[in-house]
Amino acid sequence: MATAAIPHLPVLVIHHVLQFLPTKHAIRMSSLCKQWAGLWSSVPVLDFEEEEDKPHAEFINFVDRCLEIQEKYEHLDKFRLHMKFCLFEDRYKFNKWLGFAVERRVKELDISFSRIHRSLGFALLSPLHNAKSITSLNLENATIANRGEPISLPSLKTLSLTTVRLQVSSVISSLISGCPCIQYLSLTSTSSFNYYVISMQTLLDAKYLTSLNLEFVLITDDSNNDPPIGRLPCLKTVSLTSVNMHYGTFAQLISSSPSLEHLSVSVFFPHYNISPHILPSSSLKSFEVGIFNSDVVQVSGAETLESCTLVLESPRQIKCIRLDGCKNLKHLSIRAPPLPNFTLQLHGCKHLVNVSLDIPKLYFTRISSNVEWRNFYSLAYYLGKFQSFENISLYVDDAEALIFPKNMRKFYDPPLRTVNTLTVFISSPRGAKDSKLRHSLFWLGPKSLSIIYSDL
Repeated sequence: MATAAIPHLPVLVIHHVLQFLPTKHAIRMSSLCKQWAGLWSSVPVLDFEEEEDKPHAEFINFVDRCLEIQEKYEHLDKFRLHMKFCLFEDRYKFNKWLGFAVERRVKELDISFSRIHRSLGFALLSPLHNAKSITSLNLENATIANRGEPISLPSLKTLSLTTVRLQVSSVISSLISGCPCIQYLSLTSTSSFNYYVISMQTLLDAKYLTSLNLEFVLITDDSNNDPPIGRLPCLKTVSLTSVNMHYGTFAQLISSSPSLEHLSVSVFFPHYNISPHILPSSSLKSFEVGIFNSDVVQVSGAETLESCTLVLESPRQIKCIRLDGCKNLKHLSIRAPPLPNFTLQLHGCKHLVNVSLDIPKLYFTRISSNVEWRNFYSLAYYLGKFQSFENISLYVDDAEALIFPKNMRKFYDPPLRTVNTLTVFISSPRGAKDSKLRHSLFWLGPKSLSIIYSDL
C-alpha cells in the first residue's frame, strides 16, 4: 500500500512544529525523513516528562544524553522538567541540569514533581539566584532551601509556586523582592497547616503586578513596624482562596489597586467583630465571594460592578447581602445551603438585575431594592426569581409600583404562587388605592399577605 510522502518544508517551519512537542516525541519525529533528521537538537525547547511505568534511572539517563547533544547550542527558550520524584542521589544531576538551562539564558523554566519527599533538602534555587534571563518560573512539589544568598531575577514576569516546600519561610518574600518586574504571581499551598507567609509590604513593592492568585496564604500587616506603603496601579485580577489576613490589610490591598476589575474572595478575618465590607473600586466589574467569616457581605460604591457571585458553604455563615451604589449591576448569583433567614438588599441599581438563586428550604427572606423598573413585566420577572422561598419581606418606596395592570393579571402567571407569606413594607403613606394594592399583591400568589406602611 502506498504511503503519502512528507512534503519538503522550510527548516523554520519544522523548528516551529518541534518546539510544541515533548523532546522524546520530537526525537521520534526526526526519524520521519532525512530532512527532519537531527533537527530536534537545534530547537530551543527542552521538554522532559517522566512516565509512571518506566524505571526512574532510564529517565535520568535519557535527560543526560539529550543535554550532552545540545551542549554546543548557546540559547534556550524553554526548559520543562516533570519528574515522578527527585531522589537524594539525583541532587547533583538535577542542579547540573538547572545550571545547563541558566547558562543558555533560558526564558521559561517549568519544574514539577509528581510527589514531594520531605526528607529531600536540596537547594533548588542555588543555580537560579542570578538567572537574569528567566521571564517565567513555575515550581510544583519542589523544595526551596535558601541560606541567605541574595536572589536576583530581574527579567522574571511570571512566578507560580504550587505545593512547594519551604525550608525557610522568608524565602517567599526574598524571592518576590528579587523580581522587580513581576506581573503574575500565584502561590498555592496544600492546606491551612502549611500556609505560605508573605507581608503586605512585599506585595505593595511588586508595583507591576497585573494578576495575583493566593491560596492558603497568610498575609501579615507588619503592625510592629512602619505601616506598609505603596500602590499596585496595574493590578486587574485578584483571587484570594483560604487566605488569612486582617481586614485592614484586605482593605489596603483593595484601595491600593485602582485598576482592579475582577475580585474573587475566600478569606478569614481573625478577631473581627464588625461586619467588613468590600471597599468601592472605580473599576471593579466582577466579584465572587466564597468563605467569608462575617454574617454580612457588603459592597458599596462599586459603580462599574456588573456581576456578583456568592457561593456560601455554612448555613450560619451569612445573614445579609448588601449591594449599595452598584449602578451597573446586571447579574447576581447566590448558591448556599439551607439558611434559616436571609436578607438581600440591592440599592442604586439602574438596570434590571438577572438574579439566580440556589438556596434550598429558605424559610424567611427580606428583599430590599430600589431598581428603576422599565415596566411591570420586568418587575414580575424579577420577583419570580424568589418563588422558591417560603416567606418574603419586600421593601418599596411607592405603593403604585406594585399595582399591576388588570390586563397583565389576566394573562401573566403569578410569580410568587409558591410563597407562604408576603410582607410588604411601604415608606409612602396609606392612600386611596390601598384596596387596589391588596388585590394586586394577592395576584402575585402568596397564601398570606401583610402590608405595613412606615418609613424605612
